Parts: sequence; C-alpha cells; structure tokens
Amino acid sequence: MAEKLLDAPALSVTASMIAAGLGSQTWSLGASGSRPFYQAFFVSRGRATLSINGQEELELPAPAALWLPRRVSGTFVLAAGSEGAMLSAAEDFVWRMVGDSPAAVQLHDMIERVVVARSENLADHAGDIGRAFEMMSEEGLHHLPGGAAVVGAYFSVLLLLMWRASGALAPMTTSGTGATTLQRFRQIVELRYREQPAITDIAHALGITYDTLHRACIAGTGRSPMELIHGRLIAEAKLRLGQSEQSVEQIGFGLGFRDPGYFNRFFKSRTGEPPGAYRRRIAAQSEKGVAPSFAAWP
Repeated sequence: MAEKLLDAPALSVTASMIAAGLGSQTWSLGASGSRPFYQAFFVSRGRATLSINGQEELELPAPAALWLPRRVSGTFVLAAGSEGAMLSAAEDFVWRMVGDSPAAVQLHDMIERVVVARSENLADHAGDIGRAFEMMSEEGLHHLPGGAAVVGAYFSVLLLLMWRASGALAPMTTSGTGATTLQRFRQIVELRYREQPAITDIAHALGITYDTLHRACIAGTGRSPMELIHGRLIAEAKLRLGQSEQSVEQIGFGLGFRDPGYFNRFFKSRTGEPPGAYRRRIAAQSEKGVAPSFAAWP
C-alpha cells in the first residue's frame, strides 16, 4: 500500500485524477504546511475509506464525494482497482468563490464541515461532479488562456453540487420574519459588499423599509446593517492583507475604496491599527508558526 502526503498546493487550487492499481493508495490528510487548505475527493469507481482524527473508518462506495475543511487530520484510502479525483484549494480562493456565490450563506456553513455525499444522494449529480474535477485537472495540466476563470467556474459548480448532494445540509431555514429578513440581507451583502451598497437600496431590493431591516439586524446580531457591511469589508480586507501579495492600495481599491487614505482610516478605526501594520504583524506571526484566523463574517 502506497502512502502519499497531501501537501498544501502552490497554486490556489490543484486538481488531479487518481487511481489505485493492484494495491490501494493512501493520502495523509492535514499534512504540515504554511497555508491551511481545503480538500475534496470523488470516488467514481470502486470504493474508498475515510478516517478522521483517529475515529472509526467510514466506507465510501462509488459514487461518493467528500469535502474536508482546513486542518483535518486523518487518512483517505482508495481501494485497489478504484478510481476517482481529488483537489486541494487555498483558503483565500475558497472564500472568494463562496463570497461570489448566490448561495454564499449556505456555502459558508458547508465549507467548514466534513461533508459526505453518498451514492443514494448522487444519482443526479455524480456525472457533473466528476466532470468538474476532470475539467479542473485538465486546466491545471495545460495552462490554457483563461484557465484560472475556467477553474473558478467549475469549482463554484462543484461546491453547489456538493451542497445539493450531501444530504447533510438542507437549504437554510429560519423562523420568524426578522430572522428571514436577516438571512436575505446577508445573502445580498455577500454578493455586493465590495460595492458598499446603500442600506436603503438593499431594503428596497428586499421589499421592506429601512427601519424594518435595521430592527431585524439589531435583533439578530446586535449590529446595524451598516456595521454588518463594514464588518464584512474588514473580514475580507484582513484575509487579503494576510494572504495576498497585492499592495495595500490595490486591496483597498478592490474593496471599493478609491481613496487609499480613506481605506487606511477606515481599517484603523475598526481594528485599532493601519492595514500596513496589520499585515506586518500577521507576517511576523506566520514566521513563528502561528496561523492567523480570518473571520469571514461578523
């Protein structure tokens, strides 16, 4: 039985087709690396077993799909004669894809859990999931023009199909008008926070008044709608400062701030330090082996 270490990818996302010949193949999950990453597996033929954190092995007969959050330890074993696919995705890439999705609220919940989609739930999705892995693998091999966009599109499709097929996460439901309003508000913010939309425009899109939206946000989170939008901007700014090589000015521009000075003041007023100082502090922590935590949503 051969064993492979699943190291953190050099690219934002790396995908490959996998097969076990006469002997099984084993991947050690959560291998040490400087960047946390997400992992996914697809068993298209044969079977596999999963063991996480020393727990009992979980049998995965084909077809089966598996999503693993960051910093999960264990093993994934593809049995002899079996085939499938795997991928590793960097934290910032996954969050960016989730943030751009219309189902962002549900996907934010899904990506931080171990999600297993078994054969009984994959009847309508197995072919498309396999195709998504195959296309991402091909793009990684051939480096064609527009490859990053193609990979991003198929990765988004994969996340949505995994969410549909997992059976573990039904569409998010909430009780009460205020809770429903807050959920819908969060979904719009995930799609538009880079535009820094006016609260009145969001309320209009929801078909409610500004006051109704304000009351729902205060009741559900203790924060006003504007505070929630600003919190989302700060979370994204921290992520990019900690993981991107873009300049502070470029990051601010990408988040809708046309004035670099205003972005610096905005960030400092809400975190207590300028973005440049935050970046240096996070870099120093990384050098000491301390992994920073980037909250995706306030």
